[in-house]
Amino acid sequence: MVVRFLAGAALADIAAAWAREHRLLAPVREGQAVVYRPWAKDMHPFLGRPPTSSAKEALLPQTENLLTYTYRKDQDDLTRTEVFLAEPVPQEPTLLLGCRPCDARGRTLLDRVLLERGVKDNLYEARRKATLFVTLACERLENTCFCHWTGGGPMSEEGSDVLLFALEADGGGYAAKALTPAGEALLAPLPEASAAAQQELAQKLANPSAAGAEPGPAPDLSGAPQAFLARFDDMDFWMDQSARCLSCGVCTYLCPACSCFNITDENSGMKGKRLRTWDTCMSALYTLEGSGHNPRVSRAHRLRNRVGHKFCYHPQEFPGQGGGQPEFSCTGCGRCIKACPVSVDIRRVVQDLLEKGGRQ
Repeated sequence: MVVRFLAGAALADIAAAWAREHRLLAPVREGQAVVYRPWAKDMHPFLGRPPTSSAKEALLPQTENLLTYTYRKDQDDLTRTEVFLAEPVPQEPTLLLGCRPCDARGRTLLDRVLLERGVKDNLYEARRKATLFVTLACERLENTCFCHWTGGGPMSEEGSDVLLFALEADGGGYAAKALTPAGEALLAPLPEASAAAQQELAQKLANPSAAGAEPGPAPDLSGAPQAFLARFDDMDFWMDQSARCLSCGVCTYLCPACSCFNITDENSGMKGKRLRTWDTCMSALYTLEGSGHNPRVSRAHRLRNRVGHKFCYHPQEFPGQGGGQPEFSCTGCGRCIKACPVSVDIRRVVQDLLEKGGRQ
């Protein structure tokens, strides 16, 4: 494997070169937030801390056009109307720069839902194939991070095409490790990392704790599905866990693995478009039926569903390999904890489930 070197001072120039071949989305600072924005002249990517927003928007946009349609009257028989459909244009090659390993792992979990359940989402599949992830390994962990609980880690390679490691050698920059053929092609113009840079990278990989990226012990979550089912009907438990929840949905919108959406038609005269828009299971309207009945009438029911999907239903459907820890629909990025306005902590909910799951 050839490790390439990306000089820190040349990051903007290299990103600009990539932007000539791809629709480049790079993290930039906007006030206190770090968000992805399309590449623009004189843009300076900010890799100092994880983006506030989720990288899933590159694959599953917050709002996207599924199709446009036009109604036309039959001039020979005005009681008849024809409908003409137009599908979206093909996806342009896209490069997402500066996401973190937890975000890159998120696209693997999106694949489970949108590609591997029998019916493929063709728009998602096309965007997935056209998108490269250039990911930055985490140098330190925030107090909301728990990627190691759910099978990831600050240097996880899952879901990335290129993994960058911040270095001090050679004036500062990044060791760039290609993980896919597309990643190799992307890095081909860059020089090989020097011996000093490769030695520093080897030390980081051998001793992550030296850079503050070594996570503490993780709880055993293998019993989470059974613990959840044991407390499924204990509404006192779920009411206690959801007592502070505002049902704002920010947890699901920022989650790299959440994929719920709504589909609506917007008409203007004889023309219209069909839109797919993010939705959240934390909203009371999400399960409201036309009859007026709502099977998840309270915040407690909705939080139960969210936790159950991530730590019970998904791992039951995708149990993992070799009899080890099941696969959870959570990457442990901690955004839901960090952004929650009332500090609902999904780690605490799961730990309470494990503690009380077998007790009646």
